Amino acid sequence: MKNNLLSILIFCCCAIATQLLSQRVSAQTASASASMTVEQLKAIKAIKVANLDKDTYFKAGGFILDRYEERPAYVFTYSDGITRKIYLYKVFTVEDTKELGLLAIYQNTKTAEIKPFVIPGASADRKAWDAYIDDLKYVGEKEPGLMSTLTFVLSREMAGLLSGGGAKSDEGGAKKKEEYNFCFAPDAPVTMADGSSKNISDVAAGDVVLGYDANTKTLTPTTVTQLDTHQGNFELAGVWLSAANEVTADIRSALTAPMLLEATANHPVMTAAGRKALGEVKAGDILYRYDPATNGVTAYSVVQTKKAVRSVKSVYNLATQSGAYLVDQTVVMDK
Repeated sequence: MKNNLLSILIFCCCAIATQLLSQRVSAQTASASASMTVEQLKAIKAIKVANLDKDTYFKAGGFILDRYEERPAYVFTYSDGITRKIYLYKVFTVEDTKELGLLAIYQNTKTAEIKPFVIPGASADRKAWDAYIDDLKYVGEKEPGLMSTLTFVLSREMAGLLSGGGAKSDEGGAKKKEEYNFCFAPDAPVTMADGSSKNISDVAAGDVVLGYDANTKTLTPTTVTQLDTHQGNFELAGVWLSAANEVTADIRSALTAPMLLEATANHPVMTAAGRKALGEVKAGDILYRYDPATNGVTAYSVVQTKKAVRSVKSVYNLATQSGAYLVDQTVVMDK
């Protein structure tokens, strides 16, 4: 009897914490939220995350999954010696970057059992909420420790929001689309495998471009597996590059005009220190550019940066087999 009452109490606490958290998050992102349908809930629930610790941002099945507040997993070790984890993701639509809700993934590290719970936004369809409550009732109660860990996580996040914490947002209270789109302007030139160039908007899945192998630090042909495109209003950051040997040369020497590389501020590029978002690159950092004479890469130094060079209405991004390719003959990374 006591166990039944405790289960009912935990279930009610979890349901209430979920509703409050959903309402609070939706209030912060009201201008960029959408109503989740039960069909979307089922599709999100079916998404498989290959590596829960490393896959903090990815796209699957028409959805964007972004680790909530960029936080690691909540970890719980009970008296039974079993370590349980909860991973929390925000869920957005790929098409218009509208927020749908949250995805909480429970993991039992002893049995490797994975239980996903899709938490609809406050404006979601009633059937989506019914499906979530059913999961709490018929799935959550069968796994010892699941309901208590999930209730704690949701209550903790709710407390953080009430105390003034919460998602990073712009002045209007909505997380910016640019934070989820890692892209280039339509006219950004991609270096193809034969050394020619093609506007990124004209590249298609199956095309072979010149890629970069970070392990061997060599250029190699790589196949494009996907072309992503987004519509909206996107600001492009820019960095100007000069050959590293020119930057350190005698100032009386004739220097080549610096070359501009532009992309959304969050798009990753290859630097001497490793992967870095373009918006975080600073003067003096080293990037790598294609050298046709050696068919390799040459070090280029950043001589100037600018947070907003121009705005464009559409942006594009490639996914490649090698994980890196060349834009404006500069090594950039897949997002």
